[in-house]
Order: sequence, then C-alpha cells, then structure tokens
Amino acid sequence: MKNLESFQIKIKFLIIPVLILIPHLVFLPKAGFAFFPLNWSDLNFQMRYQAQWYRVRLENRIEIFDPFANKMGEVGKKNPKFMPERDYVQIINWKRDQVLVIETRDDEGQLMHLYYENGDQTVQKQIDPIRFFNLNEIMPHYLRFLTKKSEHREQALREFNIEDFLVSQTWHENQIYYRIGIQGSDHYALIDPKTFFLQSLHSSIQRANGSKWKLEVKFSKFKKYNRQEYPQITEYFLDGNLFKRVNLIKAKILSRLPIKELKEMAMTRVETLPATWTVDYAR
Repeated sequence: MKNLESFQIKIKFLIIPVLILIPHLVFLPKAGFAFFPLNWSDLNFQMRYQAQWYRVRLENRIEIFDPFANKMGEVGKKNPKFMPERDYVQIINWKRDQVLVIETRDDEGQLMHLYYENGDQTVQKQIDPIRFFNLNEIMPHYLRFLTKKSEHREQALREFNIEDFLVSQTWHENQIYYRIGIQGSDHYALIDPKTFFLQSLHSSIQRANGSKWKLEVKFSKFKKYNRQEYPQITEYFLDGNLFKRVNLIKAKILSRLPIKELKEMAMTRVETLPATWTVDYAR
C-alpha cells in the first residue's frame, strides 16, 4: 500500500513539468524536427532527386517595379511602383545538364537578348541597343538547381557570387534552413530542410559611396508540373524592396528539343533575326 501511495505521488510530480513543456513543444517550428547537420556532398545527394524534368519549355512573364518609388497602400503599407512599360517575356528551352536557351523578348515579340548554352559552348547576345540585360538578370536560377550533377549546381551558385559551399544551419524569418556559403558573408543560399527546395539566394551590390545594397531572390508558390515541383513566382528584392517578379505562365514537356533551330538562331547575325517566334516548338 505504501509503495502504491509513493508511486502516485511521483506520478503527480512528473505530470507538472510535462504540462509545462507541452505548449513549448507544440509551438516549436516544424522544420526543427526535420533538420539534421549535412555537408555539401550530403546536401547534393538529397537535392539531386528533385530533378524530374528532362526536357522542358518554360514561358515566363516578368514584371518590373521601381524599388525606391514606393507608394502608400492599404493600412499604411508601402507598395513598389509598377512599371508596365518595362515588362518583358522569356521563352526558355532546357535539357537537363546539357542545353539552356533563353529568349528575352518584348511584348511585341522583338528579341532583345539571347543566351545559348549547349555543353561547353556558350553564346550571349545583347540585341536591343537601348535595354541591356546581364546574365544574373535573365538566368532562371531555380532551373539551374534541377541537376543530377553537383558541379552544375556549384556553377549556379557561382553565377550568384556564392563561391564557397560550406553548409551550416541558420534561422531566417522564423524558420530554420540549411545555409550554403561562408558564415558572415553577404553571398549565400537557403535550402528548406524538409523538402530540400531552394528557397532564396542572397548577395550584395557595392555602391559608389562604399555602402551596399542587399539583393535577395525568393522562390514561392511551388506547384507540381508533370511530377516536377517548381516555383510559380520568383521575386527579386533590393534592400527589401521588390523590383522584379517572374511569373511562370506555362511549362511544357518536350519529346525533343529543336537544337538545330536554336543553334542557328544563336549563330545568325542579330540584325537578320525576325521579330516573330522563330522556332517550331510543336514538333
């Protein structure tokens, strides 16, 4: 009998700390349960299973905003100034680990910039005499990550000035992530520890006065297209202000890529390129 009473007293004392701990456990971030230390090799092993597409054609519509001309919106929220005259479209032809062709065109179909990559051969042509596009501006950064080869993923990071592939853990916007990049550096990438999706890319731009602008690219609204999870929205921020939004309009799986036609378009003198769609994608 005494043993039973002693056991009941112990149980009562144990219940109290358990009741105290339960609320804390419930409200822990969900990602914390799925987070394990990994090195760059381990992380690549996990991310390579994300690449489901083999050949695909993407159509994007790009919206441009003035990040420093914000206007007051509802409930005092500042909204960036939309600049519809700066909008453009992109047609992207991609074959995993082999081919990437990016046509950047205005709303009338005029080709403004062309990027052609086939194996080790790369051609980049600035066609519009007024509007200039740099590589980071036109590059589909998330698509670059859909690879079976770690060296291609490293190339994608280098294109965003991330030269070191040290993997650590970090908190960002009340969420825990894998962080690729040197600790303390402005240049790094964040990976979701549950899905291993690329969530954001971070860099900085040096200003003439010695200060820096913080650059961030966020990937959101993931949707499955033919077994492939892909972000519908990619947003670019400068010091926290939106200046560019890439909207995925269409993703079409291709049985073949029109390599010959795409190469001819890349190699042709730019002034002879027609202003209409030049490649038959339906074949």
